[in-house]
Amino acid sequence: MKVPLFKVFMAPKEELDSDLLSIIHSGYITQGPKVEEFEAALRAFFANDRVVTLNSATSGLHLALHLLKRANKTIAWPGLTQQVDEVLTCPLTCTATNWPILANGLRIKWVDADPATCNVCIADLERKLSPTTKVIMLVHWGGTPVDLAAVNHVRDVCFKKFGFRPQVIEDCAHAFGATYDGLPLGSHGNMCVFSLQAIKHVTAVDGGVLITPDDALFARAKLTRWFGIDREKRSGGGDFRMEPDVAEFGFKFHLNDVNATIGLANLRHAQRLIDACRANAAHYDAELAGLKGVLLLRQPVAGVSAHWLYTFRITADARPGFISFMRDRGVTVSAVHQRNDVHSCVGQFKAFLPQLNQLADEIICVPVGWWVGEAERAHVISAIKEFSQSLTTSPLPSLTNPPQRRKCVITGGCGFIGHHVVEHFVKTTDYEIIVLDKLSYASKGYDRLRDSGVFSQIQAYCVDLCSPIPAGLVYEIGENVEVILHLAAETHVDNSISDPVPFVMNNVRSTLNLLEYARRLPQLKTLIYFSTDEVFGSAEDGQDFKEDDAHRPSNPYSASKSAAEMICHSYFNTYRLPIITMNVMNAFGERQHPEKFIPLCINKIINGEKITIHSYKGSSRAGSRFYIHARNIAAAVLFVLQGGEIGQSYNVRGEAEVDNLEIAQFIANVLGRELDYELHDAPHTRPGHDLRYALDGQKLEDAGWKLPLTFEDSLRNVVRWTVQNPRWLAGDSYKDSSKGADAQLATAPATAAASASAILARAKL
Repeated sequence: MKVPLFKVFMAPKEELDSDLLSIIHSGYITQGPKVEEFEAALRAFFANDRVVTLNSATSGLHLALHLLKRANKTIAWPGLTQQVDEVLTCPLTCTATNWPILANGLRIKWVDADPATCNVCIADLERKLSPTTKVIMLVHWGGTPVDLAAVNHVRDVCFKKFGFRPQVIEDCAHAFGATYDGLPLGSHGNMCVFSLQAIKHVTAVDGGVLITPDDALFARAKLTRWFGIDREKRSGGGDFRMEPDVAEFGFKFHLNDVNATIGLANLRHAQRLIDACRANAAHYDAELAGLKGVLLLRQPVAGVSAHWLYTFRITADARPGFISFMRDRGVTVSAVHQRNDVHSCVGQFKAFLPQLNQLADEIICVPVGWWVGEAERAHVISAIKEFSQSLTTSPLPSLTNPPQRRKCVITGGCGFIGHHVVEHFVKTTDYEIIVLDKLSYASKGYDRLRDSGVFSQIQAYCVDLCSPIPAGLVYEIGENVEVILHLAAETHVDNSISDPVPFVMNNVRSTLNLLEYARRLPQLKTLIYFSTDEVFGSAEDGQDFKEDDAHRPSNPYSASKSAAEMICHSYFNTYRLPIITMNVMNAFGERQHPEKFIPLCINKIINGEKITIHSYKGSSRAGSRFYIHARNIAAAVLFVLQGGEIGQSYNVRGEAEVDNLEIAQFIANVLGRELDYELHDAPHTRPGHDLRYALDGQKLEDAGWKLPLTFEDSLRNVVRWTVQNPRWLAGDSYKDSSKGADAQLATAPATAAASASAILARAKL
């Protein structure tokens, strides 16, 4: 016996074919009289006059958000601001629910799921309220209504806190025919969108229905579904193709008469189909209750489900086997929807959703539709019981929220040094880590945090600190912020020379905006500003700069860092912000951007290319640096946080001074390759380049600081790790992820990977 999970219902031929063929051959197949007739039937079904048909439910959700962008003073609705305002929504749904948010230029704020219903978690919905959470987009999972009274309570809470009630958009794609409080969905004062897609209760092959809560939105919806054109006033008595003034632009979202004819025929059978689904669900409820390894979802007291899906929870490690087991018995089962927050295009909106993290691996849907008769239903139930008997697992555990911890905000935590600091703090402290990063070209999205294994243990937000931190994000980060580590900055000297203005503005503005945010944190204990050895300028032979020495920056990068460092000192003196500054030397380590010297050397030596090394003017002597592994820097940050004095500066010095030719030769030796290089006179090839930096690290050493990792061993290990992970040398895999695309782990070209493998095999590592 074959029992499919979904099946298309189409009205009998004698009811549909004649009308359909008549429309197809009528010469008028766009939005016309059949659409009007279909809308009249839908108005009767929903007991609501404000029904607008569309070409899809996705278009309906897009249009609903578009309509809400305009302010309405009569209901104290402020409207929506693109790239600022947020839509509260649960990611457990079809992509069609969440993508219209992006298409309208709004931000997503993910809300956890309720494990008892698969709908939105009302408690988390209230926790996520902020001054910018203007819209709540609900999904009635499987056709089971969300508790709308509880949602209205959340709206009231928002009004008391922030002076507005979020608008509610109900995604009713699963819920055609569902009721809440005795009334059909679409009757509770919200924007509601229904789907007429192929496998839904009622299909028009494809299509959607938008129901608006008031006449003004209804009138705008009718116009904007067709480019904003008032079709009834078209021609004005002259040329029939000429439209009157378009006051508000619109879209090509209308339904056509062909789809309307199909939908009209199928709508006549809607109640029978829904009743069949409900009857099957009732049998499942009775037969599956209490089965080992199976947990049924709770039905709402005030709601009646349309049961487009029948969903239950099964032990996560058993689900793959259950899918195969049911397939072998001819029954198709599925989780139906992938959670949307895992997709890279919404990576910037990552949120900690502990309940969904468990629930997403447990939910499974079995056939419940009109095509499931008594024999099919008995077969499905028998198979589920047979599988349940084979399980040795105990009942599914309840879910609890973790206790609140003290918080540490780390800016630039997706960058090279930043992600090493994040990893170190996750593994060695009990702080709740919150990462703020604009995901610029050098960040490689969240990939460094994923690769280091800590991404699931932090909260990360994509935000550009060149603008003030949005009020909604401030609210979401919340209280109990004790530590801020400010590592975010543009750092590539060449970029600062080629385009200095935005470079300098970024580093100064981002620091100012962060300091202003910090001034509003009553529980803040320490803010560490991360500076560089380059602020002191070039060092003469034998000269090591102390913390209090004057700054003499030589290029726009070091000048921007010096300016921001001085601003931090001024905020300590003026506002008594608990600030410490740290100046560090040249960092290296795993996952460094390939534009930096050490990975650049590795890449060029692997590929047999010549390396350019800057030298002193008129000399064959190469410039030098004190290199320090990024994990040593991360450990130093924690050391200073735990024992440093507020208002002080600390130099973090590398183990030994090494010239860049020695570095390149060391790498070549590790790789078992000849070094091909040329020396260039730095003033001619790189203006503003300092050939030597040096810091005096005695202050930190006197406090008890020691480098955890030695230079030579750590460099050798980095070379080996980089050869084994060649994707981190692929420069074209670094891209600007701030527009919404979370950079994916890039794979180096096959030739590069093969070359790296061959070198690794030959090298004495």
